[in-house]
Amino acid sequence: MFRLNRCFFVILALGSLSAQDARPAILAWQNVYSRYASFKEIKPTLVNNGQRSVFLSRIWPHGSAQLERLNEATGNWESGSWSGGCGTVSKAIVPIEIKPRAERKVQVYWQLSADDWDNPKHFEVETAREERPIEGRYRFVLRYSMEPWTLVQQPSSIYMAVSPEFIVSP
Repeated sequence: MFRLNRCFFVILALGSLSAQDARPAILAWQNVYSRYASFKEIKPTLVNNGQRSVFLSRIWPHGSAQLERLNEATGNWESGSWSGGCGTVSKAIVPIEIKPRAERKVQVYWQLSADDWDNPKHFEVETAREERPIEGRYRFVLRYSMEPWTLVQQPSSIYMAVSPEFIVSP
């Protein structure tokens, strides 16, 4: 595997916050490589280099990262299939917090975007319900908020941290 950059920074301006709290979230991806032989090898870490905590969803699978595949014909990124969400999770009312200067391993829930959980042969597109070959250019997105996000607490704004691109070539 080839290592991409040690960190890939995602800086997002938070316009919905007051001027004194308008510091951006500064998130970095670690352990993201430029090439993988399978989805099972993807094991990224998210680092919060900002001054404020960020929060992931407690609703399954929304606290995990979602695959996107580049459609070479159109040049557009296509989201993989994704579940509607399930609130029957442990610690449903305890926020998943990534404190400033802390890191957290992130699960990329690729199984929801593949035709077979054990031996995938196709990537399944969310909106078109079409199948694409596994081989291709990918990235993943992780939804997060700047406020606690639990089964009973919904944030006012949800942001997306996007990984660097990588190739899956079985």
